[in-house]
Amino acid sequence: MTTRQVEAPPRGGPRGGGARPKAPMTGRRAAAWGFPIVFAALGIAALDRLGVGVGGLIAGAGEVSALLARAWPPTLSDPATTLAHALDTFWMAVAGTALATLLAAVLGVLAASRGKAVRSAALGVIVACRAIPDVVFAVFFVAAIGIGPLPGVLALGLHSVGMLGKLFAEAIENADAGVREAVAGTGAGPAQRLLAGVLPQVAPAWIAAILYRLDINFRGSVLLGAVGAGGIGLDLKTAFGFTDYPEATGIALVTVAVVLLVEAVSVTLRGQLLGAGRAGSIPPVKGTRVPWTRSRLAAHLAGWGALVLAAVAFWRVGASPAALADAASGSVRALGEFFPPDFAPVAGLLGEGLLETAAIAFGATFLGALAGVPLGLAAARAVAPNNGVRLAARALCVGLRSIPDLLLVLVFVAAFGLMEGPVAGTLALAVFSAALVAKLVADDAEELRRGPREAVLSAGAGPGQELTVAVLGQLTPRLVATTLYALDVNLRAFFILGIVGAGELGYALSQHIRALDHSVVTAIVLPVFVLVLAVEAISARLRSVLR
Repeated sequence: MTTRQVEAPPRGGPRGGGARPKAPMTGRRAAAWGFPIVFAALGIAALDRLGVGVGGLIAGAGEVSALLARAWPPTLSDPATTLAHALDTFWMAVAGTALATLLAAVLGVLAASRGKAVRSAALGVIVACRAIPDVVFAVFFVAAIGIGPLPGVLALGLHSVGMLGKLFAEAIENADAGVREAVAGTGAGPAQRLLAGVLPQVAPAWIAAILYRLDINFRGSVLLGAVGAGGIGLDLKTAFGFTDYPEATGIALVTVAVVLLVEAVSVTLRGQLLGAGRAGSIPPVKGTRVPWTRSRLAAHLAGWGALVLAAVAFWRVGASPAALADAASGSVRALGEFFPPDFAPVAGLLGEGLLETAAIAFGATFLGALAGVPLGLAAARAVAPNNGVRLAARALCVGLRSIPDLLLVLVFVAAFGLMEGPVAGTLALAVFSAALVAKLVADDAEELRRGPREAVLSAGAGPGQELTVAVLGQLTPRLVATTLYALDVNLRAFFILGIVGAGELGYALSQHIRALDHSVVTAIVLPVFVLVLAVEAISARLRSVLR
């Protein structure tokens, strides 16, 4: 009896001891690996150019701690006036956000359409609104219609279109095409496909973006207050001008309270709408009615409540149809003051100023992403190891995000000194970027699909492999978009830095705004607009590859 010899499996095969077969290097895989490597290299190079080192960070941390000690305990010399100004600012933020939501909804749908010309035109408007700082919009509308709350509302509204339009369009692009096809299969037209097949899916993301923009616009009042728009921002600027740090801390805590309230509403609505979106993801059979569940009732109450709140806000700020018509006609007249741009007074500083602006933006975004991504994952219910970690991370995220941008810059400049202005500006924007990235990452992680994670775990993967393969694998397109969005936000923050001398280009812009040199203002803003446009083009290309 002969023994049949069994052929040994080849080395390197599934049962061999060699290397496992490698996944092919597709364009998506190359982009997923290449982007973080390139971005990290640019961020490190930017920090080196700015002189941001470990030793300086340690010394600066001590100075920041000493400054914060002098600002405690907080005080409010006139609480009633501060609260009244906070309420005025809140109505201005609500009106601006409502105006932006209406415009961004239309532009977001057009930007996600299949028509190349329509999509390009909509994206161009969105990028233009995002690239122009809100304070430049405010200066433009003051020149068009005079001083008052309406220029601030229009400035916040148009600038917010840049963020909301981008996020709205990306939410539509990431929506499940199968649901749309199912709705189309019932004989629905384009409008019905949009209303029944797309909007229920994107509603949670849209609501989260709107509420997030609302607290950004509330904090943005600090910047508008720095150029005389009034409200609680003017109170904060006055307190810092007199180096009354305890008073400034008290005013800042009022803004924190408002942001916390908005965050609480956002978390509640988001939880309800996620349930409504899942319940409404499959279209009902023709002839049947969708039941009035608690989630659906919450969605309708939130929608109608938002309409009432917006109507009250428009009334409080005087944004009547007649006033908006006057603003439109005045804007046409004001264009002559801003165009053509006058490059002569700033020709010598544009090149170096743009390099400094780009270095600050890259360095701040790199540091912010390093801190913001893990913070956002820890704040997401679907990823956090337990509720204690999630609540602590969420509280830290909200606390960082509630600090006004200008206040961060003032604190770091006071700690590091004007001679280290770019370093102070980079660190201030890094804190802001960490909060921004953490918020968006946490919202995206809440919508992760369970299927890929369960598949990875069933294959014997550990927690680390689940995080890198199933969680970060799903989040990769959104992480790229979020990082690049934080970059273009930081590029546009050059004016905030310039107010306190922390950036050459921003300082020049603030000086020419005060001098009413509107054509020179345009000349400074245009190159930054080109930078933001380039970042948007890279972001769109990467999203297309990674999708």
